[in-house]
Amino acid sequence: MSTAPPCTVMVAGGEVGPFGRFVDISMSALSRPVVDAALRDAGVAASQLQAAYVGNGFGGLIQGQETILGQILLADSGIDTIPIHNLKNACSSGADALAMAWSAIAWGQYECVLVLGVEKMTHADRARPMLALASASDLAPTEPGRSVFMDLNAARAKAYMQEYGATQRDFAMVAVKNRAHAVLNEKAAEREPLTLEQVLNDRIVIDPLTRSMCGGICDGAAALVLVSANYARRHGLTGPTIAASAVVSGKPKGGSGGSATARAGLLAFESAGISPREVSLAEVHDPSAPQELLDIEDLGLCDRGEAAAITARGATALGGSLPVNVSGGLAHRGHPVGATGVAQVVEISRQLTGRAGKSQVMGARVGLAQMAGGLVGKDSAIACVHLLKC
Repeated sequence: MSTAPPCTVMVAGGEVGPFGRFVDISMSALSRPVVDAALRDAGVAASQLQAAYVGNGFGGLIQGQETILGQILLADSGIDTIPIHNLKNACSSGADALAMAWSAIAWGQYECVLVLGVEKMTHADRARPMLALASASDLAPTEPGRSVFMDLNAARAKAYMQEYGATQRDFAMVAVKNRAHAVLNEKAAEREPLTLEQVLNDRIVIDPLTRSMCGGICDGAAALVLVSANYARRHGLTGPTIAASAVVSGKPKGGSGGSATARAGLLAFESAGISPREVSLAEVHDPSAPQELLDIEDLGLCDRGEAAAITARGATALGGSLPVNVSGGLAHRGHPVGATGVAQVVEISRQLTGRAGKSQVMGARVGLAQMAGGLVGKDSAIACVHLLKC
């Protein structure tokens, strides 16, 4: 374990734009409003930023905007001349950009930086997003046009059912819960309530996953302003601190230590000196409903095989003892790949400062955000875990 960094990192402000299918809206048009709003929320001018970190997974493959994307997107907000770092790491692109920004402040390189996550997944050629997503894996689809990620999600769900006796109904309950959360989120892509019967009777994507259990193609952007604690004191800024930022890569051949998510979670908790049982709420990577159950078990937020039971009794719903994905999660709030990890931390920071409105988790003190991206073998290529506290 490395020595603790010398500087405390604080979230001074942030913003999430609407998530949805916006075929006629450019990445620039998605980005500028959230960047400007994040700066206003933080009370920071563009001229005060010392660097910017931009997470985007598939801009090159889908939109033809590559290598200097951040410089293009931030120019209209008056952000130029400073270092602008462009990062891509599949579904963890935004979370990885946040991790790099955190590290730069934690180790004293900068004191005030911007993080932008953005993705434009929709395209007139509907095959293009699927081809782009396939590039985030070293596995080939089992048939043309099929998602290797949904194949793996279905396989993980079946293995979980076999090991712990979970049922398709358990997975449907996760979908119903998260859709109920999304209904409260005016920025969510899917806001029509769902019943258990609707989820179970929806068309099968890959058994046991129904359409309502799975996320779809989505566009959106989110931004954060991070500052050092010393900078915050000098400028009268407030906000929660990022107690830990952990990033690990996957193990293509498996082995000890568990999944990438489990290893990143352990590293984050050890680094922060926080127990999983201290977490007030979590935003986790749930491209399909069963994955939420696997994630919270991998992170130690509940015991192995317990996730379905605590979901059934309402513990992971808003008002429960461990609310999970109160934003609606990837499948219902939406998953514009590069934006998601940043949007999670905006949600957590608002929760910890009592600004989450109808979705407020009362008494929230510690929040966890987890993202996993891509595939190497059967493990995620990258996993990121951030712990925030007030």
